[in-house]
Amino acid sequence: MLVRASGLGPGALPLAILAGLGVAVVFGAATGLCAATMKMPPFIITLATMLIARGAALRFNEDVRWRFPTVSRRFLAIGNGRLFDLIPVPILIMLVIFVLTTILLHFTIFGQHLYGIGGNREAARLSGIPLKRETVIVYIICSLLAGIAGLIHTSQLYSAEPASGYGFELNAIRRGRRRRTSFTGGIGAMPGTLIGAIIIGILDKGLNQAGVHFSLQS
Repeated sequence: MLVRASGLGPGALPLAILAGLGVAVVFGAATGLCAATMKMPPFIITLATMLIARGAALRFNEDVRWRFPTVSRRFLAIGNGRLFDLIPVPILIMLVIFVLTTILLHFTIFGQHLYGIGGNREAARLSGIPLKRETVIVYIICSLLAGIAGLIHTSQLYSAEPASGYGFELNAIRRGRRRRTSFTGGIGAMPGTLIGAIIIGILDKGLNQAGVHFSLQS
């Protein structure tokens, strides 16, 4: 979608980015509705949504890698540019999202509701927390953040490849679990998640620099 829109001219780039993030929001809302209304483990629901999204991407792009024309230089700067020739743009985006999500989780009523829902869903319901609404909102936020990560990754690759990103979900789980973020909810903090991501990132880069075969790195 980004590639085809970028072929129309520079003015189509913001529209293409918004369209991509809009698709992420739609998937997040659908997943949130399923998680809020169905008696199924959220992990299974999100796994099914991931497979649907991958299948849709392959079908839409006909399993072809789309390379960006030179007119998409601004989009390529999202994943490869530097602010003042010092700070990589992806790092800047990560820090902004980190600050916003930290404030949201730890300093707002909505964030406290999320910890309550994750800790004890029935107790949260009896306390008057709107479970369905809060669940849908948090899934939309998570999906939107995944869409932003997808934009950065696509920009770094200089192309849109439908098969790209396989295994990223396992890396995300590994980074979160590094600092004891619970699968069942109610436990976890943004600073710990950031530290876990940095530790795993350093290990991955170090193993690559040391020439360790990728089959042994996992």
